[in-house]
Amino acid sequence: MGISKPAAERLARLARFLEQRAEAGKSGFISSSELEQMTGWPSHTIRKDVSQLVSGFPEPQDGADMFSTSAGYDPVALASCIRRVLSLENASHNCCVVGLGRLGSSFLNYEAFAGTPFTLRAGFDSNVNRIEILQGEFPLYPTFRMKEVIPRFDIKLALLCVPGECAQASADKLFSCGVTGIVNFTSVVLSTPPGTAVENVSVLDALGALATRLAFNRLK
Repeated sequence: MGISKPAAERLARLARFLEQRAEAGKSGFISSSELEQMTGWPSHTIRKDVSQLVSGFPEPQDGADMFSTSAGYDPVALASCIRRVLSLENASHNCCVVGLGRLGSSFLNYEAFAGTPFTLRAGFDSNVNRIEILQGEFPLYPTFRMKEVIPRFDIKLALLCVPGECAQASADKLFSCGVTGIVNFTSVVLSTPPGTAVENVSVLDALGALATRLAFNRLK
């Protein structure tokens, strides 16, 4: 494909940003400088990523003309091209949430999944009383039913929202049940078997990155 893994990850996120922009009713061409303000990525990185996208397009001679002009990028065409090159057009992913405390339960009626390739199929918690009380758009189960439920719904991705002391054991259970990717909301660095992946999400890391970016902007 000719696109590096970091560039592919940024492009996939960029496609989502552009589609959200279109859904908000914003139209017109957008420059790499405007994309920098929207994403926080340097404009030269965005331009380099897009150049890799063109080289990975099935018909490179036509790819650039589809979304790039002197006025900037056509956001709808660029998002469509990203999804085509990265084979994301028809992708769908069944997901679950593990740990239904304050954080995990916030996903029970999380509207942001609508219109995306990601569908929450199940929620799990070790506290049976909590499961009986909570209500969501998808069924909830005690954790001992993971081995039965995860294969049934063909769940491959999980949101891990358990206490830190339970994180590795929960991750091991998920991997053993067929989950291949985890979004880790805990502070624990997880050990993973081959062929699996973890995306760590930390509010502190995000705040630190934001503070660093603002400090860097003041030094320009």
